[in-house]
Amino acid sequence: MRELTPREALVTLNLIPGLGSIRIQSLLEHFGSAELVLAAPTAMLQQVPRIGPAQAAAIADWQSCTNARAEMDAAEQMGVRLVTLMDADYPTALRRMADPPVVLYVRGAWQESDSTRGVAIVGTRRATPYGITVARKFGRELADAGCTVISGLARGIDTAAHTGALDAGGRTIAVAGFGLAELYPPENAELVERILDGHGALVSEFPLFLRPNRNTFPQRNRIVAAWSRATLVVEAPNHSGALHTAHLAGSNYGGNVFAVPGAVTQTSSAGCHALIRDGAILCTSAAELIDDMGWSAPRQMELFTNAPDPAELADSPEGQLLAALRAGHDTLDALCTALGMPAGEVTPLLMRLQVRRRIQAQPGGKYAEAEPPPFP
Repeated sequence: MRELTPREALVTLNLIPGLGSIRIQSLLEHFGSAELVLAAPTAMLQQVPRIGPAQAAAIADWQSCTNARAEMDAAEQMGVRLVTLMDADYPTALRRMADPPVVLYVRGAWQESDSTRGVAIVGTRRATPYGITVARKFGRELADAGCTVISGLARGIDTAAHTGALDAGGRTIAVAGFGLAELYPPENAELVERILDGHGALVSEFPLFLRPNRNTFPQRNRIVAAWSRATLVVEAPNHSGALHTAHLAGSNYGGNVFAVPGAVTQTSSAGCHALIRDGAILCTSAAELIDDMGWSAPRQMELFTNAPDPAELADSPEGQLLAALRAGHDTLDALCTALGMPAGEVTPLLMRLQVRRRIQAQPGGKYAEAEPPPFP
């Protein structure tokens, strides 16, 4: 059997049932590459945090439960592009996540600028006429102001938000909670075709043939939150998945959270009111959101609100590794000697810097510094 390419190895990891992005990230940081993960024995796999006997057994048995080449061929036939974490065109906003998707399945095209004024509009699937009207209005007015509307393609608020952005001829990104081989909900087929007609992208981290389930939508929410600079909850009852997206945006990704108020007697707005009580910004118009975000002035290059890349800090482990690399210590052994650190500590640093595209692996087990990724 021929060896897997690095891209095929990442696709293979993504296909193994029960892993998920957090466990895959732990594996990559521990072993340094997807190829080494797949070559590791079961006992060594179980030494990785979050990897128990069941996960280790599934990884060791990857040849019987995955077929990366078949997955990639099927994607090509369906017009779906695969972008891995190691590819240059992987979205910068997602690359900075603690648990970035290792593979993105894409129809259409995103732009790096989509995250500069990206606004997530989320809410309940069981939206009232009020919620549908408000979400569509916000989507239209935000897109008309040059914002990219990001949502989850679900029924209700998501669909209205995407539709509003298209009404304005603007851009919108639909992050799916399912594999792209079969659209869900099916009635959004025309909406998706409108998005793909030069207005954005349909994106999923899930294998092509994975059907939606109770876990895929919460997992999808973190991508919506990370890709956006602001998150607007239009209509959501208590315990809504939209509240999960809002909390992720505010707590994990440094984004501003806005909520639209509704009638105090309407349970469909109870989650929005709870967010406002907890500190979300009350919002009644797109103009308010744009003004609060400081976007009223002409567009200009904006930096992320996230913490700076650790590799930019000279006294950080990543910064020290880059300095050693610039001094000519370009192998794992040489870096361990220069840094005074064991391989088990240096390997995760190498992996993180590769993910951020600060360094790249070279033939012969060497590493070289790469150009830093541009800001979106």
